[in-house]
Amino acid sequence: MKAARSAPLAPLALAALALAAACGGEAPSARAPSAALPHAPDGSAAVAPAAPVALAPLDVDPVTTGLGRSTAGPGGPNDAALARAGVERLCDESLARATALLDEIRALDGAADDALTWDATAGKLDRARLALRNAGDFPALMAVSHPDDGVREKAKLCEPKLDKLDTALWLDPELARVMKRYAAKKEPLAADRARLVERTLRDFRRNGLDLDDKGQQRLRELNEELTKLSLDFDTNVAESHLTVEATAAELEGLPDAFLTSHPPNKDGKIVLTTDYPDYFPVLTYAKDRKLALALYKQFENRAADTNIPVLDAILARRAEKAKLLGYATWADYVIEPRMAKDPKTVATFLESLRKHLAKKGQAELAEFKRMHVKLGGKTTDAIPPSDRLYLEDQVRKAKYGLDSKEVSKYFEVRRVKDGLLDITSKLFGIRYRPAADAPTWHPDVEAVEVTDAAGKLLGRFYFDLYPRDGKYKHAAVFSIRDTAKMPDGSRLVPIAAIECNFPKPGGAAPALMSHQDAVTFFHEFGHVIHHLLSEAELSSFAGTSVARDFVESPSQMLEEWAWHKDTLALFARHHDTNAPLPAPLHAAMLRSRGFGRAVSTQRQLYLSALDQAYHTRPPPLDTTKVLAEVHDAYTPFKHVEGTHFQASFGHLIGYDAGYYGYQWALSIAQDLFTRFKKEGLMNPKTAADYRASILGSGDSDDAAKLVERFLGRPPSDAAYKAFLLE
Repeated sequence: MKAARSAPLAPLALAALALAAACGGEAPSARAPSAALPHAPDGSAAVAPAAPVALAPLDVDPVTTGLGRSTAGPGGPNDAALARAGVERLCDESLARATALLDEIRALDGAADDALTWDATAGKLDRARLALRNAGDFPALMAVSHPDDGVREKAKLCEPKLDKLDTALWLDPELARVMKRYAAKKEPLAADRARLVERTLRDFRRNGLDLDDKGQQRLRELNEELTKLSLDFDTNVAESHLTVEATAAELEGLPDAFLTSHPPNKDGKIVLTTDYPDYFPVLTYAKDRKLALALYKQFENRAADTNIPVLDAILARRAEKAKLLGYATWADYVIEPRMAKDPKTVATFLESLRKHLAKKGQAELAEFKRMHVKLGGKTTDAIPPSDRLYLEDQVRKAKYGLDSKEVSKYFEVRRVKDGLLDITSKLFGIRYRPAADAPTWHPDVEAVEVTDAAGKLLGRFYFDLYPRDGKYKHAAVFSIRDTAKMPDGSRLVPIAAIECNFPKPGGAAPALMSHQDAVTFFHEFGHVIHHLLSEAELSSFAGTSVARDFVESPSQMLEEWAWHKDTLALFARHHDTNAPLPAPLHAAMLRSRGFGRAVSTQRQLYLSALDQAYHTRPPPLDTTKVLAEVHDAYTPFKHVEGTHFQASFGHLIGYDAGYYGYQWALSIAQDLFTRFKKEGLMNPKTAADYRASILGSGDSDDAAKLVERFLGRPPSDAAYKAFLLE
């Protein structure tokens, strides 16, 4: 999913903090932007009239509004002028609605106790939370996906406004007094409502309400500075366009489809970019390993010329903010509300996995070295990290009879998409249909509605699957609108977008995905399902608004459906002959699946430990020196001198001090999967229980309790540790 911004981390502003979590080892995070209303000279939120005129209703369609048109109105996907105005209007009108609701709560300061009801206080705060997210979520998506750079720039203007309003909200003494007085009444409440009240009081403290005037002013400044720096970091990565030129001979080993889609330029050279569709095939298949190393160095140096000082400034301001709020480090501050609770628990978790994998990691490295020698290398050569995927693929082919290029012939992108929809439809009892009248932001984007078996609309999502200039370069799901139970008993329809960069159909070569691409597709769609099938009453707890170290679990678990023979049989067919995936090839895939898992997990542990090091060590620090130290401690490869991966490690922005959550969540995902593994991957009863216990609940209860409810026992890491050694 796509991660939200890290600056204020004000919980009322974003549940997209969870949904926007960028997925995958190196994928950056996307942050839901913001917007705000005018502020008083002292920085507090200016009191706006509460009149409902001209305020965006809570059920506004963010896509229609943000693109500047009605569903029946004029304009196509490339009406940039309409979208520029629309994305600004969506931001400002939704913020106006949020401000009006907050003003109504503030007006109760000094009112009699009997006026302090759930609906007038915490319930209204939840509706304001929804309006705040409505302000920021779609602009966040447009900032990284709209084809017009003017729209992207307009969309980015929303986040600073929302951050400013967020900060003022949590430092508002009137609002806090009303909420504290209501909490003190101790009215009997349903568990999720009581949870919201408790969380609200906690978050007032976490966001600086107890600071003196000087401290609050500095907090506002830090939040504004962090917002700008975070946007700068992401922009610098998006605008980094490093390339390597190669000859056709140097690309020996690449699939024919890749070569066909990369014709030489007028100088006879083939230009390779650091975007995923170029980078991973070259590292995995190119026989010329010097070329692979050259592209690796470029990939690791994206935005290195601009982002290292930006990162230094971000780390310094985060440390200052943590100290200001009474925390020893930024990691202490960030992890407190999550499942892990504190950095010590995270460190213990990471170290336990590091030790658990040490022996298997060495065994895998030894196989890499043997293959390196077999291919003509020397026993004394140090294997660079750029050779990991290549040697892993070569060992799989030699030892397990697995040719990943042959496998990809059975994963044409449209077939995979159809298979994914077929599987999730059967699994969860839902249906998909085109949303023909829904506007989109690019001709490639496809709008889809989700209904129950009777045709009742449950949600909408957008497929945005193919690369283009100016688009987010990784794979992620963005929230566009959260769900909630409305006052009339109806449910607000949730909306999301799945952003990927898969091969695009229609070219000279077939659009073939690697099997890993297919696994990624299932992963990301797991976030879509989590978002759309929520049954939470409160928007604050809806869908993926769960603990950040739990949010990846449902999507990581759904990856298993891209491996099982029965589910693969529904879509994995040869792109040319339509023949099903052969049983021997699938058996080879399963046999080889565990190979390389230790080394790849060691890389994930390295990234997690690096994130923790940056946010537990006092600044200033040499981020490149720390990176080299942590890299060599956690992986079997030596850091490549002259590279600066931290400059493009996007999770440092949206998943700061939280990257460990991928491993933490994967442990839970494997635990959840034990029940499907026992009862059947397409078992409707198991899926219904899972939907009710996990997907439907959102954050209405602690994640550990949700897991226990589904499994009938407390969570355990036994399944994950066994999985790592398979």
